[in-house]
Amino acid sequence: MRFRLSAFCFLVRRSNILLVFLCVGGLLSAFSIAYAIEVGGHLIEDTTWSPEDNPYLVTSGLYVDVGVTLTILPGTIVKFYSDYYDEIGDDQFYFQGGEESVAKFIRCEGRILAEGTEQDSIIFTRMQDEQYYHWGTIYHPEGAQQSSFKHCLFEFSALTGFSLFEQSRAAIAFWNGYGKIENCSFIDNHKAVNIQSSIDKIQILNNYFDYDEFFHPTIMNSSPLRFITILYVSGEYNEKPLIAGNLFRHGTSVFSCDYISFVDNNIESLVDNQKGISLSADQGISYFYDNNIFGSYGTGIYSNSLEENSLYITNNHFGIIGGEGVYIDDAYVEISDNYFEGCDLSGPSEYELIGTIKNNIVTDANIAISGRFEKIYNNIFYNCNIVSSVIGSSNVFSNNLIINNLELCNLLADTPIIENNIFINNEIDNIDIMNNPIFRNCIIDFPLDPPLIDGGGNIWVDSLQAQTLFEDIQNGDFHLIEGSLAIDAGFDTLGYYYPFDMDYNHRIWDGDNNGIAIIDIGHYEYNSPSFGGIEGYTYNPINGEPVDYVLLKINNQPGEFTFTDSIGNFEYKLPAGIYDVYAERVFYEDVIECQIEVIDGEFTQLDIPMYETVDVEENTIPNSSSQIINLSNYPNPFNPTTTISFSLPEDGNVELSIYNIKGQKVKTLLDAYSSKGHFEIIWKGVDDNKRSVASGQYFIKLKVNGKEKALSKCLLLK
Repeated sequence: MRFRLSAFCFLVRRSNILLVFLCVGGLLSAFSIAYAIEVGGHLIEDTTWSPEDNPYLVTSGLYVDVGVTLTILPGTIVKFYSDYYDEIGDDQFYFQGGEESVAKFIRCEGRILAEGTEQDSIIFTRMQDEQYYHWGTIYHPEGAQQSSFKHCLFEFSALTGFSLFEQSRAAIAFWNGYGKIENCSFIDNHKAVNIQSSIDKIQILNNYFDYDEFFHPTIMNSSPLRFITILYVSGEYNEKPLIAGNLFRHGTSVFSCDYISFVDNNIESLVDNQKGISLSADQGISYFYDNNIFGSYGTGIYSNSLEENSLYITNNHFGIIGGEGVYIDDAYVEISDNYFEGCDLSGPSEYELIGTIKNNIVTDANIAISGRFEKIYNNIFYNCNIVSSVIGSSNVFSNNLIINNLELCNLLADTPIIENNIFINNEIDNIDIMNNPIFRNCIIDFPLDPPLIDGGGNIWVDSLQAQTLFEDIQNGDFHLIEGSLAIDAGFDTLGYYYPFDMDYNHRIWDGDNNGIAIIDIGHYEYNSPSFGGIEGYTYNPINGEPVDYVLLKINNQPGEFTFTDSIGNFEYKLPAGIYDVYAERVFYEDVIECQIEVIDGEFTQLDIPMYETVDVEENTIPNSSSQIINLSNYPNPFNPTTTISFSLPEDGNVELSIYNIKGQKVKTLLDAYSSKGHFEIIWKGVDDNKRSVASGQYFIKLKVNGKEKALSKCLLLK
């Protein structure tokens, strides 16, 4: 039976077929499909696919035309006509002589809303259940609208070559600069996601990526297995793609030619010659924060970026046995608060000094650290085969612990001053010495024979004395113990140290209580108090939901940063002072919270409202802050009352309400029809039950005709 649907301008065939044989190029393949809908051609009207009509068979190329939305409901199954793929004889995946490729695809110049649920995912797969058979791609060319994919499974995609300049090698290709992928699984695709050309807003959150046994061995053995590729072609990068909360297995998670934010991801099962993240960027700032990268004989983060690119690698765990945790070729880099287990930390060896290494632990590595870094301080290097030529290339090598390493090779070349470090139980036979390095205020267990220079303040210990320096040297607790020789024994600082130790406690403290505060030798300061700082969470004030993975920069300094976690919480330690906090995230407005005071030893609560700038259903919504119509309150802070004023440019139903920081409504001040004009309403600091509310931050929300028109915040201080 044949019929035509009004939402399509192509032929659709509904079949009740138990067994169908297709012969393509002499190859016979079989598949069993009942009650299937065949789709292809151009969608010229908004269209919805439902699981009631499963499966949808893409038997010719499907084109979602400009301005058209294809909505795919939870539980829907989409199967593409596929072909044999080994990346050698793959002409069937390319347009040839004006004819579309044999393996089928979706080309979307409108948008796709494929939003499944955790219980009912949407499946994109192949029609022929044959090993090494693959379909094409879901491709968004330049000019397409923002698509959204949630709770979807993508398996067995390869590529579609539309032309010499349009070759999409991924299950989903965003060449339009917009897109969201959340809670999806990508299994056995040539690549999962391809991002190319001008990038505006891209987020890839909480997905699963893996290769299994079904991909062709010529590709598995000869090609880098890259889940996400980001290739800059033209245009400007307005915001870096956010890649967060994902799990990657058996392949390179990201290959990027430009900057990214890579946060809270897990990379598992890296093997020889694979790279967890491969970055090759011309300019910009990339962040790698709170990731776990594990495997053997691979590289966690690899960068051959240019000097104009800056990398900030913080709070990650690298467990790549026999490999490299980080390899940096030439970009500026700051590497801090990471744990390197069984893997090296490597930087450039032939260029000018770059970057900072601070607050890291490197253990059980082959070569703990190598390369030319400008500053190296507050680190622990222990149980490694070799500690390489880092000191020889740095201007600052201070307050580090180097213990139980088999060899100190090329450690002391070129560096003039080595101060406040602890060297214990290391083999020193192969030191390559240049330029008479000066040791001062170090704890050491080897002689400072020429050409080494004793700069004064050094403390020599034997193996028995070394046991009395730390809390538990056998089990790796290297905090200083009461009475340790390292306490107040460092070189007087002259103000050039950052004021924290490895625990972010005060760096210079009077540990022996003699009335004089002197820096301790090593990475920890004994008995010093912790900094205070800023803590809180980021949230959407419209619905009260937390906003995850927000980048927070202190005084807009790229190296002074943190990210909120998956439920919007954050904590950042800071010395006492006044700070501005900058909040950034794709799909949200930038926010600046000014003049935030931090008191020593205390945490200032800071809850940051984040306003959405893009909505999938409408594609764009107005900037929320630009809708505020003279909404304010005075005084602010207040106790016990404040006067709220606002203007209405038109008549309408007005709702004025007070919300707490959790997004809960506490008081409705006005809910009535009103004519336009200027209004003032007093809030007496009570809720709808006339009970006084607690001190803290509250939000004033103005709705007109059911739509959010303004939002302001106020502070009640009792």
